[in-house]
Amino acid sequence: MTRRRFYFSLLFSLTAILAGCDSSRELSVYETDAGEMAVRQLIKSLPELNPSVAKNYCIVLGEITQSGLMTPASTEFVKRFADLKLRFVNAIDLKVIEPGPIIVDNETRLATFVLQLRVVRQLSEAKWEAEMGWSYKDQFERKKMILETKDGNLAVVSEMKIEQK
Repeated sequence: MTRRRFYFSLLFSLTAILAGCDSSRELSVYETDAGEMAVRQLIKSLPELNPSVAKNYCIVLGEITQSGLMTPASTEFVKRFADLKLRFVNAIDLKVIEPGPIIVDNETRLATFVLQLRVVRQLSEAKWEAEMGWSYKDQFERKKMILETKDGNLAVVSEMKIEQK
């Protein structure tokens, strides 16, 4: 599938999220303290792409299908990041524009960092594994993180790049 076809299918699939969401689906595995810490670490490690240009951020949970279907993070989970003073948008408010194609917020038309919290697994009582990814325009990166609780504080203890463009 070409990149252009992927982005256009993403646009049309976003509307299907609203119609096809199962409200009983458990997002609690992602929207935990471990998931929050992993997203915060991912945001801290984002490269400075187009530093003078304002950006949006969007958090999606789980797999992104080949047709571009994404599960947006809940409003409550996104509110945990209010202290970062970043503009977060919901995945259903994204659209694809040309040239590029580029994923942007439908309202502001600003390019959006899509932050994917792909997997969160509890390995033991105090240890978690998270697989993360980000994309911005035609660049992306995937990572794996190990998080541990020590003395009541959750921290990222290791981080490894899986894939990058």
